[in-house]
Amino acid sequence: MVCQRGRSLIDLEQKVVFVCPNLEAGGAQRQWALLAPGLAEHGFDVSVLTLDGRGVYFEDLLARGVPIACAGLRHRADPIGLARAVRLAGSRSTAVLTRSVSAHLVGHVLARRQRAAHVVTEHLGHDPLGMRSLRRHQQLLLRPMRPRANAVVTVARSQTEHLVRDGYPPDAIRVIANGVADDPPVRDREAVRAELGVAPSAFLAVLVAALRPEKCAEVFVEQVSAAHAIEPSVQGVVVGEGPDAAAVERAVRRSDGAVRMLGYRADAVDIMHAGDVLCLTSAVEALPMSVLEAMSVARPVIATRVGGLPEVVEPGRTGFLISPDRPSELAHALANLARDPAYAEELGLAGRARQRRAFSIEAMTRGYAELLADLDRARRTGAPRRPLVQVTA
Repeated sequence: MVCQRGRSLIDLEQKVVFVCPNLEAGGAQRQWALLAPGLAEHGFDVSVLTLDGRGVYFEDLLARGVPIACAGLRHRADPIGLARAVRLAGSRSTAVLTRSVSAHLVGHVLARRQRAAHVVTEHLGHDPLGMRSLRRHQQLLLRPMRPRANAVVTVARSQTEHLVRDGYPPDAIRVIANGVADDPPVRDREAVRAELGVAPSAFLAVLVAALRPEKCAEVFVEQVSAAHAIEPSVQGVVVGEGPDAAAVERAVRRSDGAVRMLGYRADAVDIMHAGDVLCLTSAVEALPMSVLEAMSVARPVIATRVGGLPEVVEPGRTGFLISPDRPSELAHALANLARDPAYAEELGLAGRARQRRAFSIEAMTRGYAELLADLDRARRTGAPRRPLVQVTA
C-alpha cells in the first residue's frame, strides 16, 4: 500500500527530491523535517520520498505543504516497491538527496535515471568502537556508489577523514552544520515542571536521545544518581525510545527515584526548557540536534568529547565536555552546576548566542542552497566542484 496523500510526486515539476527510509523519531529525521521546508521557502521545488514507512515527521511535512509519499517497500529487494519508488520520484529533478544505506542506493539509481546530481548526506560520527558499523553486505553495496556521488554533506568536520577512507571523493565533501530554530516557542517552564512532578528547587538534568547502544543512556542514569547522592537537588529525566529502552528502564528503577523515564515526547524542546541542563553521554556522535535545541532555549550542555561535539560545546562558556571513559566527570559537573545556578544560567545564555550565530535553520538552509546551486552550475557548464568547505563557527 502506498503511503501517499494529495498529488502524486510524478505530477510535480521537481527540482530536489529527498529520499530516506522513513521519518521516524531521530535527529537526522528532525533535521530533514526542517531542511525540506527551508529549501522550499528559498524557491526550490522540494518533495520527499520515504521508502519503507512514514514516521512522526511525515505528517509534519505534509502539514507544511511539502509533497511527500511513501513507496511502501516490504524489503530492500522488493521489485514492486522499487518500481513504485521510481514512479513516485518522477522523471525530472536537478538533485536527489539521500540518507542511509537503502536510500543512498535507490537515490543513486534515481539520480542516474534523471541525470540529476546525487547528494549523499552522512549524519553518523566516526565509530572506532564499531557500535553502529555497517554490515559487510552494506559496505559491498555502497562501495561502487561512493566514488560516484556528486556531493557528500557532513554535519561536522570530524566526519571528513573517515568518509574519505570509506571511498568518498575529498573534493565532493561539504561540511554543513545542522541548524535549529532561534528562540523556538515553548510552554511555560514552571507549568511543564509541574506536569512532570519536578519541584521548583530541583536541578533537572535532561537526556534526549534515541535509546540505542551508542547513546549510553544507562551511563546518564547512573551518573545522575551519583550526582543526586552528592547534591540531593539533582534529578534526571530520559526522553526517548529505542532498542535499549528495557535496559535503561532497569537502570532507572535502580536510581531509587532520582531519574525517571518519559519515553518519546513530541514536546522534547519544552522539556529541555523546563530542565536546567542537557546531558549527552554518547560514545559516537556527529552533530546531535538535541544539543543545538537545548542551546536554542538557553540551557547549558554537558556532553562527551566525541565526534563533532567539541565543535559546538565551548567548555566553561556554553557547557562542559567530559571524557567518555570517565563517566564520573558527569556526576561532579552536575553537582557543581546545581550548587551554582547563576553560572548554569550564564552558560545557557552564551549557548543560545552561539546557536543563533552558527547553528540556525537559515545558515543550514543557505549552505544546502549554495551547494545545490554549485551542482546545477556544474551540470550546465561542466565547471569543476568547489573544494572541501569547512564549517565556520
